[in-house]
Amino acid sequence: MSSNSITTMTYPSSIMIYLLLSIIFAFAPIQEAEAWTPPPQKSPISSLPQQSPSVKKNDVPSSPSPMEVEVPSPSSSSSRKNFLRRMLIDTTSAASSLLLINSNSQQPANAAPPFAIMEEELGYFPVTDERTGQTLMVPSRPKRHSTDQAIELAQYLSSQKTIMYGAFWCPHCSRQKELFGKEAWALITYVECSPKGYRGQYAACLAKGVDGYPTWKFGNGKEQGGEMELVDIAKMSGFLKKKGASFDAGLETGVPPLGGGSCK
Repeated sequence: MSSNSITTMTYPSSIMIYLLLSIIFAFAPIQEAEAWTPPPQKSPISSLPQQSPSVKKNDVPSSPSPMEVEVPSPSSSSSRKNFLRRMLIDTTSAASSLLLINSNSQQPANAAPPFAIMEEELGYFPVTDERTGQTLMVPSRPKRHSTDQAIELAQYLSSQKTIMYGAFWCPHCSRQKELFGKEAWALITYVECSPKGYRGQYAACLAKGVDGYPTWKFGNGKEQGGEMELVDIAKMSGFLKKKGASFDAGLETGVPPLGGGSCK
């Protein structure tokens, strides 16, 4: 075997070779050695001439010296063959555990990244601005698909320069986005008012007198604060005044029932 083949031998291959050698030695015919019993050991002190002093009634006999205690002989069952068999069982169990760990470590991890968990639970996740190094929060996008009437309403709001002011941490803003859905919300003009939010325009929100989230400023000059159902937005924005326009609130399903309200 060349030196290259030795260096490239994997760890599981070494375990299998070790197991094979253990099996050969364990079940080979081995003559069991008779148990050797050491001769009794005597203390050097006991070999000296001892005087027999008179024992008094109140004298307490002393405990035997540790040197006078006989060492027990090894049991005849502790033979080489039994030892190898026990070692084979222990080694096989350990090797199986190592192979199982090695096979599990090669499986791809399915754990969700921390940012995905944060986005799912809180509705936003952090990003780092490459120019300033500041950590900013990005609100999550809507998850449900938009209905045709929601897309048509969003197109009308965009044409009328309607703006929704909000904050990344506001649950009412998150539900307002879900009311529109993915496709319709992509058409809405949104302004982030939190200074810690991504592309935040805190000064512009103050200049517009925004004191709660969400706040709607429609193109017809009307304004409404707080979360709104789409049918109410259609009425206030003037969408229903369009020729042939209609909006069925019963088609907007799959939205968590948070209820109307605003964040301060």
